[in-house]
Amino acid sequence: MGGVTATDPIDLSIQLFRESWRLMFADRPGASAGTGGGVDYVFSGLPVPFFNLAFVTSRGDSADALQARARAACEWAVDKQVPWLLLVTHEALQSGVEPAAALGGGGLVPMLPLTGMIARRVAPGRAVPRGLQLQVPEDDAGCAAMLDVNGAAYGMSLDAAKPALGRHAFWAYHTPAIGLIAAKPVCSAAVIMASGYRYVALVATEPRYQKRGYGEAVMRHALDAAVQSHGDKPTFLHATDAGRPIYARMGYETVSTHTVFIDKKFLDSH
Repeated sequence: MGGVTATDPIDLSIQLFRESWRLMFADRPGASAGTGGGVDYVFSGLPVPFFNLAFVTSRGDSADALQARARAACEWAVDKQVPWLLLVTHEALQSGVEPAAALGGGGLVPMLPLTGMIARRVAPGRAVPRGLQLQVPEDDAGCAAMLDVNGAAYGMSLDAAKPALGRHAFWAYHTPAIGLIAAKPVCSAAVIMASGYRYVALVATEPRYQKRGYGEAVMRHALDAAVQSHGDKPTFLHATDAGRPIYARMGYETVSTHTVFIDKKFLDSH
């Protein structure tokens, strides 16, 4: 799985997502990757669904073809023994195909909508909220704090990912950022340098500190710090519905829409 070469925005959205996940987990023992039958796989091997992804990469699939790819993904993942997700891109399907309807009878259920968004230039921002201290972590503890913030925001433990993403050594080429209130980490963001793009990930704010502009502030800090190291490259992200209006205000434009599916058997435990 090489670097991103796609110029088509739909392919770019899929490939940057895949490439960023590959970069995060390529060196982790137990990680696995593969491709075949119109599906690419990047599995960290960690017991965290969002860190094990199957990407439908084919174009123009009918409902039947999409069902076949989902079955193939289930077969590929069956011996991996970790929860995982399937990413389907709406614009890559045959016109009129609705992913949730097509996959509804196969054991996969929709978990999360995502929107692929790009910004060639990020619009100027507001002042940093009063009391928020922004920094790029310089040790393992600061990098691990990003995962603690994300775990609190999404209601799941990400401790298992700390040996991979909680190490300062991993971030030597990439850019983490945290925001602190009274020395307590309360928000985070990261920029992965993926094939000439600043790919934004791990944006989160602890629940009690949300809706104060902290997430946008720490994300801007990560983007600015990445500029200092790598230049003002275009930036890409995959937004949740909650984050999409904020990113649009920052200058990000929608290029793709996706649905993330999860196997029903993993819902109760995650």
